Amino acid sequence: MNAPILILLAGGKSTRMGSPKGLLDYHGAPWILEQITRYNLVENPSVYIALGYDFEKYFDVIPWLKNAADDPYNYNGVEVRVVINENPEFGAFSTLQTVLKKVEEQRTVMVQPIDVPLPNEQSLADIINDNDVISIPTCNSKNGHPVKLKPKFWNSLLTVDLLSIDARLDTQIKQFNILSTTYVNVLDKAIYQNLNTKEKWILFIKKKLEQ
Repeated sequence: MNAPILILLAGGKSTRMGSPKGLLDYHGAPWILEQITRYNLVENPSVYIALGYDFEKYFDVIPWLKNAADDPYNYNGVEVRVVINENPEFGAFSTLQTVLKKVEEQRTVMVQPIDVPLPNEQSLADIINDNDVISIPTCNSKNGHPVKLKPKFWNSLLTVDLLSIDARLDTQIKQFNILSTTYVNVLDKAIYQNLNTKEKWILFIKKKLEQ
């Protein structure tokens, strides 16, 4: 059985970080490659990378990403596709919409911001194995990512007006049938880490080195 398609959202300006988050150095390699590698823990892994601002910088640092915008690329056993949002100024939801238009309408997806580390194998399995329409991981009473979305829900996101105040994933989830949403308890605190500043990134790397 195929695992959900992982959508890595990496199309923002990274204003607070000062440089593209996916290209931050993670023990000698770009962070985005670490995120892809972490998804290799699932069966038949497939990742869609959503780029927007600074997509040229990603192509400069990781040349094969440009090829993956045309054809799937196998990176360490993970099938990778790249989708570029040509209008990233409309925000993260527009980037998500752009990617979802490229996904087979019957596939389940998991949405993951690039600045939130993918959790460990057990936590990923707990999220993937939940059967609800929307599955949101929670740890220590904090909700996080990746958020798993079945087609019954995410197909409706394609019709949301980007100029609407409702053009947010969290808003759309709140407006959906609450009985179709499950909060999945996991043990990995990574689900709610937000590595959106240099200070947070440095602390994250330091903790990894100490482990």
